[in-house]
Amino acid sequence: MIAINDSQISHFAHEGVVVLRDALSPQLVSECLTAWQWSVDHPGPLANELIPGSDGGWQDLCNPHALDAYRSLVADAPFADYAQALWQSDSVWFMYEQVFHKTGGDVGRTPWHQDTSYLAVGGAHLIAFWVSFETIPATQGLEFVRGSHLGPLYNTTRFDPSDETLPIFADASVPKLPAIEQDRSAWDIVSYDMNPGDVIAFHTSTLHGGGRVNQQTPERRTLTLRYFGDEVLSETRPGQAGPFYSEIKDLTAGEPFRHPRFLKVRWTDG
Repeated sequence: MIAINDSQISHFAHEGVVVLRDALSPQLVSECLTAWQWSVDHPGPLANELIPGSDGGWQDLCNPHALDAYRSLVADAPFADYAQALWQSDSVWFMYEQVFHKTGGDVGRTPWHQDTSYLAVGGAHLIAFWVSFETIPATQGLEFVRGSHLGPLYNTTRFDPSDETLPIFADASVPKLPAIEQDRSAWDIVSYDMNPGDVIAFHTSTLHGGGRVNQQTPERRTLTLRYFGDEVLSETRPGQAGPFYSEIKDLTAGEPFRHPRFLKVRWTDG
């Protein structure tokens, strides 16, 4: 486990994204890959093409049977410790896993989106840890709009390849996702060279996308683990939001987001 410094804490708070270099030992990278492979071998009900109609991109998320396979990783590996340090907070709950597999000669970029838009939650203590099992140059990596987690929560993409700004919710009162790719210079976009063992930590409201696969990076296997902490409240969305809401009921908007379905992995006694 690495020590989280003040600069990284500041980057996460103000920019919504920070790279944790050498955050995972080779053994932990292997454990993450074992969990990733379990998901590939045991696809859940939400497994699907990452981008509809695009060959070579696959994802699975929030498999209801994954916790038994992931329990040791999400509880004992240092991800929750990193969340505590970046939030400067006590309690950490595991939310859900997501795996991605891109293969082939030219798999298109993942559209710009905000994860929180798909979830009926909000607050400062939301985090996703993005783990790559391949070496990825910044030109082929995940991209982020720095500071966007502090701005609007958009009616985010439905992952339609014809127009990545097409909204997921019909409610027009939610601001439409901007066409970032059409005017990239207007946005503070950052991406990173990544090696196995490095981890990107980002707030789930940070605009992100990218990760094109081509001959330079012909395969990309990635694992994302999402956690939440004390300062997260239930919110309403203009439609069904979240991959787990069929499992939890009667959460009231404005109240702390808590449910026995989520494994509590860190807390401070006393």
